[in-house]
Parts: sequence; C-alpha cells; structure tokens
Amino acid sequence: MNRLFQLCHMKQLRRLSGLVTIATALVVSSTAKPADQDYTGKFDPQLVANQDDREQIVFRPFRDFSKIKIVNPPGSDATVTAGRLYHALSDRSAIQALLVEPQGEDPYLFADVDMNGELDDKERFAFSREEDDNPLIWQATINQPLKEGIFQNLPLYVLYLKKVRTDEMKEGERLILESRSVFARGSVEIQGKKTLVQYDYNPRSRKISPTSGKLGVDCDSDGEIDMDAFSPEAAEANDEAVIFRVGSVYVSTKKADVEKNLITMKSHSASDYKRIELRMGGQVPEFEFTDFNNKKRKLSEFRGKYLLIDFWGMWCPPCRHELSYLRAAYQRFQARKFEILGMNTDQAELVSQIKSQLDKNGMTWPQARRESIIALIRNLRIHSYPTTVLLDPDGKVLSLNNRNKDQPLLRGNDLLKSLDQLLPP
Repeated sequence: MNRLFQLCHMKQLRRLSGLVTIATALVVSSTAKPADQDYTGKFDPQLVANQDDREQIVFRPFRDFSKIKIVNPPGSDATVTAGRLYHALSDRSAIQALLVEPQGEDPYLFADVDMNGELDDKERFAFSREEDDNPLIWQATINQPLKEGIFQNLPLYVLYLKKVRTDEMKEGERLILESRSVFARGSVEIQGKKTLVQYDYNPRSRKISPTSGKLGVDCDSDGEIDMDAFSPEAAEANDEAVIFRVGSVYVSTKKADVEKNLITMKSHSASDYKRIELRMGGQVPEFEFTDFNNKKRKLSEFRGKYLLIDFWGMWCPPCRHELSYLRAAYQRFQARKFEILGMNTDQAELVSQIKSQLDKNGMTWPQARRESIIALIRNLRIHSYPTTVLLDPDGKVLSLNNRNKDQPLLRGNDLLKSLDQLLPP
C-alpha cells in the first residue's frame, strides 16, 4: 500500500524521441486505408475519474462535532473518522470529509464539496461494494460541480479499505484511497462508427494536450477503453502524436479543443504504426540488444526456456525492491528451464557503476543496456517500472502481470508461486 511501491515513471523518456530512428514495425495489411483524412467529434459533458491514479489518506478518529456544522449528524452509535480529500481546482487536500460507519449499516461519506464549512444532505455520499461478495472494499464517487466550461462536474473516486492497516497507522484510523486525475471523454466518428476517446484533463488550465499525458482510444469498438499496461488502447504521450489502430484505420489526435468542444483526429498510413502489441498467447517479435559486456545478442537465443523479461532501473526504488525476489527465482528455478533477461534503463554514462551494482546484488542473469533497447521500449509503450513479461519456451506470452485479468502474477512472492506452478518439475 505504500506509495513507494507504486509503479515508477521514468522522466528520462521525454528525451528518447530524438535519440533514435524507430526501426521496429509491425507487419500490417496491404489493405490499410490511405492517410490524410480527418475525423471529428465532441466531448461528453461528464469527466471520468482516473481510478488507477490513487493516493492514500489516513482518516483519524473524530469526536468534536462543534468544529463543523452537520445538518443531519450521525447517530451516537456510529464510528466517525475525518480527513481532507483532494480538491483538484486548487491542487491541494482541502475538502473536509467524514467517514461515517453506523453500527450494522453500510458506511457513508460526508464531503464539504462547496467548502462552506457546512455538511448538508447533498454532501452525503453513499458507499457501494467494489465487489459484491467483498464487504471490506467500499467505493464512492464525489462530484464537485463546475461553474464554467463544457464539463458539469469534477469527479473524485474514493475507495475505503476496511480493516486494512499500514505500519504507520494507529488504532482507530481508517485507510482511504482517492483519485488524483480525471479524463475528458468524447466520441469521434471514424468510418461511420462512433469511437470512444479519452485524454488527461487539467481542471485548472481547462485544457488538454493530446501530445502529453495519458490517453486512450476504444480500438476494438466494445464501448470501453482498456487502460492496462500493454493495452493497444492506452498510451502515455511524451511530446508526441501517438498513433492508434482502430480496425484497419490508423489515427492520432490532431487537436482536442475543450473551449470549442471539438476533437479532431488525423489518419496515418499503416507504415506509421510502430507499436508492438502484446497479448496473452501472442508471439513477441525478435529484437536485438547489447549486453553489459558489449556483446550483440537476440531474443531468440532464449528459445527453449521460460523467460522473464524485466524492464527495470537502479534509479527506480520499486525495481530495487524486487531484486531479492528475482535472485530467489533465479536460484530456485534456473534448473527448471527458467531464465531472466534484464532490460536496464539507467543512463549510458552509468554503465560502469551499474555493472558493479549487478555484481554486488548477485544479478548474474543477462542484462540489456538502455541505449540498445530504446526503440523497443518506445514501441511497447512502456512508461512505468518495473514492467515484467513472462514468455514460454516458444517465445509466446504466458503473463503480462495483469491481476485484473487473472494472469499469473510476476512480483514479489507471487512471482515465486507463479513460476512453481507454471514450470515443469
């Protein structure tokens, strides 16, 4: 639960675009549509909370009700804790909130969204279970009304983890997770079909930059956008126009004008699409890399083994946290046809230092140097670290470490459990 162990984002990626010419391309159909066509659409009036971007807050016991006016205060049998939720318009924790847990009833939340020091019935938000059969995880969405612009409300997603405690928490305290960013969604008509799109939205500037931040496109037309890692429907732009494949059409966002309520997408030729799409059971394309001994190597060298590809960096605290589990996995399963390929993302000038750290930490498995895999990282659209992929002896994907899709997990003790189940005896 600690913020330290959430996925790192590598700031250096903003400099990658000018370093290399991307050479890796997918084999695409010769029937791809020609470029130079624009598609337009509009935004929806309701913003959407980014539920994957969360911060944790600790609510503390609250007993002095004279400090805040409540139109309908909770009963004397209720347990009440208090904290401050995120106010996106001011970019600070400024919304006074009370978590109320009546005895024998579902919890609810008071949140002073108009920040007038008074809690009325309009500021009471019911919790619902995130999972029907799980009474320990409760969720609620708090809508903060917006007075200007095309969007009606600014949503804040709140998750209450009942009975979950961190080492720093004291008796009676409650753990809350809250969203910190929102998406602006809209629909663009592409070849006669309305296609859902979304972009990071800054409520303070009331603007969208389609070449910077997280964005998504409903590429398979199922009415949803899959924002998971490796999803071809999601990307994080770094001063670039990201191209998506929607059926046989290749598009990027040309403009996302909130003031005019206009989204314009531009078509591209198939050869412009560089993304490597990874999916369960799919083949990972061949790639080359240079190891820390300056030896040129290939992915195909590892055929016949179960291969864990680990994108990591010594600069990344969560990556370093995983090292003990990687060492344990290597020692325990190497005899069962298991291998690790480290994909190091530290700067080239640190090679000598990294080599020393590899020896010091007992990381004896092969390591690719950053400068030799920049194009691969860009084409896989990797923006968070560590990122791990498990391949079978034929080079097909066994796991992308997606818990939400019931894939074998590849972090911490879960890695050891998954390997023990998947590898031959």
